[in-house]
Amino acid sequence: MLHRSVEREPWSYNKIVFRSWVRAMESTINAEAETPTQSQTHFKVDGKVYCDVCRTQFENRLSKPMSGAEVQLQCRNQTTDTITATVEGKTDEHGFYELLVERDHEDEICEMMLKKSTMDDCTEIPHESNAQEAARITITNNNGIADTTRHANPLFFLKKEASSECDEVFKELELLPEDISLS
Repeated sequence: MLHRSVEREPWSYNKIVFRSWVRAMESTINAEAETPTQSQTHFKVDGKVYCDVCRTQFENRLSKPMSGAEVQLQCRNQTTDTITATVEGKTDEHGFYELLVERDHEDEICEMMLKKSTMDDCTEIPHESNAQEAARITITNNNGIADTTRHANPLFFLKKEASSECDEVFKELELLPEDISLS
C-alpha cells in the first residue's frame, strides 16, 4: 500500500497562524480592559478585634470578641509620612470588621489600628516592643494577589487584670508564669 503525501497549500498554514495571532490579541485586549486602574480599584479590608483577658498578647480560648470596637485604617506616604487615607469602622457582634478602601496604595504604608474599646475593663492598647498595636496591610493590585480583599491580623485590647481562669490556660499551653508578662 502506497502512501501519498498530501501537500498543504501554503495559505492554509498562514491562515491558521493568523487566526491564532488574532485570538491572542483579542484575549490580551480583553485582559487589559478588565484590569482595574488605580482610580477604579476598591479594596475590602477585614479583621477581628478581641479582649485579651489573660494579657498573653495572643488569642486563646478565653479571649473575648469585642463588639462595637472602633478601628481605623491609615495609609501614609513612605517618604514624607504624610497621611494619604483614613477609613474608620466598628466591629460587629462577633468582633469582626470590614472596611472599604478606595484606590491602590502601592507606595504607601497602610495599617489597621485600634481606636476605642467597648469593654470598661479591657481598654489598654499594647505599646510594648514585642506587642502589635497595629496590623500592616498591603493595599495594591501590584503584588500578585488577585483578590481585592485583604485580611488584617487580629488586634486586641488588654484587660486591666488577668482573669483567674488564665492559670488553667497557661497549663494547657504549657506556659510558665515567667513566659508571660502579666503586667
